Amino acid sequence: DDPDQAIAALTQAAEFDQSTAELHLTLGNLFRKRGEIDRARRIHEALLARPQLNPQLKHQVRFELAQDYAKAGLMDRAESLLNDLAAEGLFVSAALEQLVSVYEQQRDWKQAIEAAQRLEAARGESRRGNIAQYYCELAEESRRAKNPEAAEKLARNAMDKDKGCVRASLMLGALAEAREDFAEAEKHYLRAFDQNPRFLPELMAPLQRCYEKSGNVAGYMLFLKDVREQGGAAIPILAEARLMRQEGMDALNHLASGLEVQPTRALFAEFLEVLEKRPEVVTAGLDKAAASLRHALKKLMEAAPRYQCSHCGFNPRQLFWQCPSCKQWGTVTPVEDVIKPA
Repeated sequence: DDPDQAIAALTQAAEFDQSTAELHLTLGNLFRKRGEIDRARRIHEALLARPQLNPQLKHQVRFELAQDYAKAGLMDRAESLLNDLAAEGLFVSAALEQLVSVYEQQRDWKQAIEAAQRLEAARGESRRGNIAQYYCELAEESRRAKNPEAAEKLARNAMDKDKGCVRASLMLGALAEAREDFAEAEKHYLRAFDQNPRFLPELMAPLQRCYEKSGNVAGYMLFLKDVREQGGAAIPILAEARLMRQEGMDALNHLASGLEVQPTRALFAEFLEVLEKRPEVVTAGLDKAAASLRHALKKLMEAAPRYQCSHCGFNPRQLFWQCPSCKQWGTVTPVEDVIKPA
């Protein structure tokens, strides 16, 4: 019940052979896995203080202690140990991977890029997706600091590193839109759709803004038509219906056809909104029932998950580029709003 006293007694034992050291190493790791970081750290520090510990085991203890420090939030100590191990050629791959995690927690994106590049070289495998995200984080910092030129340069660095980086395309589109270069913004937003069509819900509003401000509504309609014909997605059908309503046209049949092809809550809610305003429905006294059903449907939509991580299944309500649950980058995407049979 007194870990300090237990560790003191063990370290003062007359015989401290190899098997005992390994037992303590295992015990320290178990404490860390259980979340008892202080106990793990004290065990590993006591082991490291033993002068007769053989070099191989000593290096292992140093690596375990670095992990203890990282878990305890002692990032400077963790960083120092991990850098020393990697520089000495010890546990290089594991040390660099842990070092990348430390820099991520510190939000030191420049150091994270450097460590990830070293990890690429050590493992012989690409880390370009993560490195692109680090460049995007730096770009976000520059944008918040009101430095759009630096933000654009960093976002382009991200795109150079990973041609499939949706986040970089969205950022370049937003930066171009902010300086009112709507044609350039359209190009970036359309590339984001090509990179991952699942991000279409994130693209509809900015694309519509850019097409309208550039006076190219026909181009927007053509885009919607192409998307609808390619994949049968409900989102362009909904957008077309809203444009029809803006022009004073009856969108009921268009929505009904869309529901037959791709039933979604959003389409059904829009269908009910159009339906409840039709004269024959009002005359029959069914408009209030349709409105009640639409409000109930919208509450269901508000409660439903909007995004999902493809790696761990976590369902956040907002878009995260790094999953808060599994810490993977670029795995959270919008959830498809399709009404499926039970």
